[in-house]
Amino acid sequence: MHEQTYLITKLFGTDITLNIPSAFATILTCIITFLVAVYLTKKVDLRPNSKRQNLAEIVADLVKKVISENVSWSKYGRGMWAMGLTLISLIAVSNSIGVIVEIKYDNVLYLNSITADPTFTFTMAATFILFTHYYGLKHKGTKHYFGTYTSNGAMLTPFKIIEEFVNLLTLSLRLFGNIYAGEVLLGLLTGLATVTALSVTGVLSGFVGIVGLVIWKGFSFFIGFIQSYIFISMVFIYLSHKVADEH
Repeated sequence: MHEQTYLITKLFGTDITLNIPSAFATILTCIITFLVAVYLTKKVDLRPNSKRQNLAEIVADLVKKVISENVSWSKYGRGMWAMGLTLISLIAVSNSIGVIVEIKYDNVLYLNSITADPTFTFTMAATFILFTHYYGLKHKGTKHYFGTYTSNGAMLTPFKIIEEFVNLLTLSLRLFGNIYAGEVLLGLLTGLATVTALSVTGVLSGFVGIVGLVIWKGFSFFIGFIQSYIFISMVFIYLSHKVADEH
């Protein structure tokens, strides 16, 4: 296991702790996501004649399908399409950074996937859970919206409130758990691949580590994209519950 790098400073007399790897990874993720988006959409033709435009349109159609299957496209989806595209791109890139590169020195981590940090995934999940509540209030009105929590009887209200916290935890921990576990296994395989012992056991361990590392890196990219798809799907499923006539 590695140690984290923190910066502790004061703001208005209060200690503020900054997670350095998460800060670096967040900035890097935003920059890479922006550059990828610019590259894929730099030259857009009415009839796609390039692989990058085809890829961009596949992602755009995928997000549109996710939105349309959960909420009305004309009423809600059209205005949320850009948000969905941004979210799936940001998460996919952040999930991939730790697969490509992980910077450690003296067992101290300086850079990895931002989604391997539970604080980040929890904060992002909380932001979008609050967003779904905001849209529910906006669509139904305060009285009607809060009335949905008691519409099936006051006895069920506590369970509906608990459900909201469960949604928050599952949305954040699913993403964190998959990415963190993947990076832990990558670290173990890297350790095997860098074994330098001049023995049969050492050579065999190195071979197994290299083969496993190549296979798991490819699988990790796949898992990273799948998790980004699952995250936005869950966000719009939760949103559909808030704007539907029955909560």
